[in-house]
Amino acid sequence: MNATIQKDSLQWLVRTASRPIPSRSTVPAIKGCLIEALSDRLVFSGTNLDWGVRATAEADVRSPGSLVVSSKILEDVVRTISTSEVNLSLDESAWALVIRAGGSEMVLNAVPADDFPRWPESKNGEKVRIKADLFREMVKVGATCAVANPARPLWGACFLEFKDDQMIVVSTDQFALSRAVATVSAKEAKAIISANILSDIARLSDTENDDEIELTIGENHMYFSTKSISCFSRLIDGQYYPYEQVIRKVFSSSARVPTEGLLRASSRAAIVASEEDRAMRIILNKASGTLTVKAGSPEKGRMEESVPAIITGEDVEIWVQHKYILQALEKIGSQDTFIGISGLVSPMKLEPVEDQEGEAAVQATYVVMPMSSPKGTF
Repeated sequence: MNATIQKDSLQWLVRTASRPIPSRSTVPAIKGCLIEALSDRLVFSGTNLDWGVRATAEADVRSPGSLVVSSKILEDVVRTISTSEVNLSLDESAWALVIRAGGSEMVLNAVPADDFPRWPESKNGEKVRIKADLFREMVKVGATCAVANPARPLWGACFLEFKDDQMIVVSTDQFALSRAVATVSAKEAKAIISANILSDIARLSDTENDDEIELTIGENHMYFSTKSISCFSRLIDGQYYPYEQVIRKVFSSSARVPTEGLLRASSRAAIVASEEDRAMRIILNKASGTLTVKAGSPEKGRMEESVPAIITGEDVEIWVQHKYILQALEKIGSQDTFIGISGLVSPMKLEPVEDQEGEAAVQATYVVMPMSSPKGTF
């Protein structure tokens, strides 16, 4: 193997392919990055078996070949290079990667490419094409409520569903739920995938806003590909929660409230709320046209703040955990937020109120489960 590549391209290849590589592993090939020199490009691959990334960039390849080298060491080396071009070659006698840049030469221990895990291939599966910026926004909204919990893998997963010319991304820990919906032309398909992996894939960048990502749902894996990156992720087995049952459409009370005002009030509630229950109280008062936030604890103090709101229906109050309200409001980008409540024990719904210019590309919905009245009063 012998190839010359621009330093910026090499840095991007190493950084991108290193995303899934674990910092600790007993398998040398898993800790390493697979480098393949093809006719006119270099391909870098990294995986932890649950998901993997391949990144491709143009290069001047004099002779093809492949090897596996420590991604951490290679990334550290590339970071120190100041020349615009870098030459990579394989020293077969010592089985090592030779890196030449200007007057510098470094030799890194390598292992044969045959030791690298086999990349799962998809012979068939449902394919979907979606705009890159739309995909990123879908994941940003849909993965909001996922939490890592080894005992409950579905809590840390996203449910992807394609039906009725819509793409739906859902996550829930059964105390809060987030759902993103967008118009996407696709056949019916479903998949459950790690929310962390899905978010990492969405953050990989080699696309402009008008570029597309191709998604393929296979039997055991899901695949993602752009012009220079391809990824796979192992799917999670199981039946996802019947999430549609908790998303109510009719409410006894609703409010339209300024998003920023409610966000600031909820942030202040989080400061004085009890560490034990993290409770805040939301009160809708139609006569005064306000939504009032209250919180407090014996150790910290208390707060009360009213935000102007357009109230429809009955006066109502509800206790919720402030962290769920904050994580929803931080993702809602509209000026106003819709809140729907149907009593103390019914799920509360939050949605952005779209402006008159038209409906947003991604329809976001957040559901927060109520909690029982906490100890003490505020």
